[in-house]
Amino acid sequence: MMVVFFSITFIFFGFFGFMVDYLKLVRKTFSKTKTELINRCAFILLFFYLIEFVVEGGIPLLSKLLNQTGVHYLEFGIPILHGILISFNSFLIVHTFSTYLSTKDKKLLKLYFLLYIPALLFLSRSILMLGLLSSIFIYIHYSNNLKFKNQIKLLFLCTGALYLFGVLGNLRSGGDYIYDQSMANEDFMESSIPKEFYWTYLYVASPLANFQNTVDKTSDVDKDFVGFIFYENLPQIISKNLGGPFNIVQRDLKRLIPWLTVGTTYAKSISYLGWLGPYLLFIFNLSIYLVILLLLVPKNSSYHITTLSILSVIILLNIFSNMLVVTGISFQLAYCVIFAFFENKKIVIKS
Repeated sequence: MMVVFFSITFIFFGFFGFMVDYLKLVRKTFSKTKTELINRCAFILLFFYLIEFVVEGGIPLLSKLLNQTGVHYLEFGIPILHGILISFNSFLIVHTFSTYLSTKDKKLLKLYFLLYIPALLFLSRSILMLGLLSSIFIYIHYSNNLKFKNQIKLLFLCTGALYLFGVLGNLRSGGDYIYDQSMANEDFMESSIPKEFYWTYLYVASPLANFQNTVDKTSDVDKDFVGFIFYENLPQIISKNLGGPFNIVQRDLKRLIPWLTVGTTYAKSISYLGWLGPYLLFIFNLSIYLVILLLLVPKNSSYHITTLSILSVIILLNIFSNMLVVTGISFQLAYCVIFAFFENKKIVIKS
């Protein structure tokens, strides 16, 4: 059944991709966003981060490096505000890079790297990976043709990003914990391959394994359309805060190992509706992609390429989990829509 499902979804994605390209619905639109606007947004973002560091009274990275008791990275940040800051940080990184490639303003390149620093300080791999992956898609889109040397650069950049992902993973989990708990074999541990790449292998292999395990261990499902819509189609900032008060039960996938939590974008939907869940979720997600890209952020907008790169990353990362409900992802798209809507409008205050 999994082979049939993935075959159908891949064919549909390929078809819609062909149609978008054939109808010229996507084009290389250069960002005309003023540097001043980006600077102001960055200043506001960093100001609120500063408030968080003051309130928390510590920096998770320093606590880890100095082996001191302090605020844990999982507990860092002011509730709700922190989720908004993370999503806006990721969005601003992507659009800053897009505008830099359009204008070649080196001040924007410096700001682009500066926007990664908060993520390092509170050990947020999501900001780092989303920013780097989106930047790669933007670079590819702006390149007329990828020369061999540029392909080599991209290869090194991707390799470096995956290595950094592993470094931060080890730092967050405390060294060899992940290798011991997942029982990494001795051949790998004694090989010359940097152990940090084990995180990438684990994150790619475990979602498919959990999806298959959920399928195997789910038979007759008591269908719950309300739970499916609430938890699989709405942003987590809504479902996490309102699920309890409304007594909407959250279901989960069947994990092979308790701490391997992801199961592709479709596994949890199996728990709500059986195989109907993944197909409905696929249709919903595809509809959202097309509406945002074709209607809400038009191809003549300065935010067109930014939106396209974020959507590309969402589709890529759907191998892990349902990325559209993750606040840091869905709010990025919301910022694209909002900024695109207001970019050519003047606000006039009448007396």
